[in-house]
This record gives sequence, structure tokens and C-alpha cells, in this order.
Amino acid sequence: MSSSAAVTLAILAGCAQPSPQPSPPTPTTPDHRRHPETRHDQHFCCQSVSAKPWSGEGCVTIAVEHINTCAKVLYCPGKWINDEGDVTCE
Repeated sequence: MSSSAAVTLAILAGCAQPSPQPSPPTPTTPDHRRHPETRHDQHFCCQSVSAKPWSGEGCVTIAVEHINTCAKVLYCPGKWINDEGDVTCE
């Protein structure tokens, strides 16, 4: 084999090797770091509400898009307990 053929073969062999792939970026927003079960923001449409503690009676869960359809809305910005329609925010 001639020296030019050996050099060409070496160049081609070097080009055939895969380049290292970069690792995927790590999410840095708080929503990505938060475990889904540690925070459950929820809106409730209730028959009555109280501010101390944040609670309501006769409540049903609603999507945030529907808060204007209720006369009394309870918003729990974290954990909450729903005991057959009686809701208490923690």
C-alpha cells in the first residue's frame, strides 16, 4: 500500500467516528424542579367561604377559566383538604 493511500485511509477512518453528542439541557425553571405532588393550586366554587382559616362549604372544584361564573370562590395556593365539599386550605 502506498503512503498516500495509507494517509487517505487514515483520514477517512477518522471522519467515520461519531462526534460526541451534547447532553440535553437541564430545566432550570421552578416548575420543572417542583415535584407535582408538593403543590396543588386549586379554585373552588362554594356556597360560603371564610378567610380565617381559608375554607369553604358546599364547594366544587373549578378551572381558573370559570371563576367568574361563581358568586363565591375559594382559591387554595398549595395543599388543601376536601371533605365532601367542605374545603380547607393548608
